Amino acid sequence: MKTFIAYFDYLGFKDFIMKNDLDYQKQVMRFIYRDIELALSKRKTKDGKYGRIADLSNLKISCVNFSDTVVFWTNDNSLASLVDLLETSYVFNWRQNLFTFPVRGALFYGEIFHSDFRERSAFEGLYNVNSVYGKGIVDAYLKAETLDWAGTAIDKNVIDFMKDERADLTMTLERFAKEYSIPYKEGRTLQEYALKIVEGGLNSVAFENLKNNITRNFQEHNKDINHPSALRKLENTIKYLSTFITS
Repeated sequence: MKTFIAYFDYLGFKDFIMKNDLDYQKQVMRFIYRDIELALSKRKTKDGKYGRIADLSNLKISCVNFSDTVVFWTNDNSLASLVDLLETSYVFNWRQNLFTFPVRGALFYGEIFHSDFRERSAFEGLYNVNSVYGKGIVDAYLKAETLDWAGTAIDKNVIDFMKDERADLTMTLERFAKEYSIPYKEGRTLQEYALKIVEGGLNSVAFENLKNNITRNFQEHNKDINHPSALRKLENTIKYLSTFITS
């Protein structure tokens, strides 16, 4: 059965790993785990042992993180599940790209299968299977890999599903996304829906502040942004941010 998949990968992750010691890597990864959890909880929190933590008690979306990749997916192909995934992906996308670590991603409608098994021996040996595969995740990966920015595109097959279901795009989709000429590698662009990067509009002061956030996000953790491809991704991301200026 086809379900809805949101595939994300981090930009500059190799530099982050190679240019920082393990203690620093662990600190940054804790921020990433925090944001994954807040996205899954739709920013709902509860009291934890060391303060407020994400409340995952009503979790319906599945998620796997491995290395520089985060995958969210639904357990069925209902419109309600799609809206759940859209909200989760929207929260994850803007938190990462404005504050934590730049990502690019794709939402896709396709096949995915998850294998989950874990066993530890008395000698502390560990066998852990936590694998996702299927044509849908390959298609989502291929789409994300060709994006030339830090942002998230929604594939046409998701939009086609919504139209087949006679969903009101304004009510179900445009809370989280808007149409935009999305930049792809080799100078291509496609008019598609992209997840919004801010809530509401921006004035000029807010734009400059968030522009600085994005620039810092690209540079942080000793990542190299001097390469033309990195500079182009940064420029394309800021260009998208500018479309939210309303005053």
